[in-house]
Amino acid sequence: MNIPLKDKHPAILLIVFIGLAIVTFIVVTLLGMVGGVIMWGNDFLDIMMEGSQNGIYGDYAKYMQLLSHLGMLIFPAIIFGRLTGGKILNYFTLRKFGKGSAVFMAIIMAVVAQPLIALLTEWNAGMVLPESMSETEQWMRASEDQAMALTEMFLNVSTGGALLFNIFLLAIIPAIGEEVVFRGIVQKQVQRWTNSGWIAIVISGFLFSAIHMQFYGFVPRFIIGILLGYVFWKSGRLWLSILIHFLNNAMAVVAYYMHFNGMIDLHPDEMFSFSENIPLLLISFLLLGGSVVVFHNIYKKRKHE
Repeated sequence: MNIPLKDKHPAILLIVFIGLAIVTFIVVTLLGMVGGVIMWGNDFLDIMMEGSQNGIYGDYAKYMQLLSHLGMLIFPAIIFGRLTGGKILNYFTLRKFGKGSAVFMAIIMAVVAQPLIALLTEWNAGMVLPESMSETEQWMRASEDQAMALTEMFLNVSTGGALLFNIFLLAIIPAIGEEVVFRGIVQKQVQRWTNSGWIAIVISGFLFSAIHMQFYGFVPRFIIGILLGYVFWKSGRLWLSILIHFLNNAMAVVAYYMHFNGMIDLHPDEMFSFSENIPLLLISFLLLGGSVVVFHNIYKKRKHE
């Protein structure tokens, strides 16, 4: 089988992927807007342009969010995989899930990492820029507030069907799409380029966090990216990083659903916040560190490409 880009330099391959992502995103977005008009009429475009935070806008925004992930991440990744590796599942190491013990430790890591993520989120949210950058800070805060308002509109649903769709839209699709791109493509190509697994992990984690354009959540998302990158690098199994990513998102989706419907009193943002309970915080750190060590030992003999 002819594989056009198989042996090209990593820099060229990354440029090719960026180009593919731009083209597919534009095409899918335009087709999505046409589809939206066909399904909902011209009101679809008017409401999307207004950006009002009402129920019907939320439905339209979810539709466009799905298309955005497909157009920017999943579709270009599939095309890229075909151009560079031939067989998609082989190229992205998706034929095998991983050892049972590794799957178990991945689940443990996803859970015990939450207090660290909550602590970093709290610290990052309190970041204050110098007075000379006050206008930049105001813009960053406004962007963050707007993103949070849209996120909460997505998450605050009252039916089981809406919950399942949110899990699909906000946990399954991002976990697959973002891991395939940032670990399966970016990290892999940067590692080929630099011949360093850790440089690749840090760069892919940085880009993973930066692409979300949420400044006051950059640090915790960067640390999550480091963890996901390490899991993929150590195991060579993309499904394991997808699993952790999925669980991280799904826990938030379910927690918001339960809080919105009165099943729990504690706000999801405070659920794993142990900043005032040092013993519990230390225990969670020890559990996270221990789970990483165990995971490391599971794949200790594996040779990294």
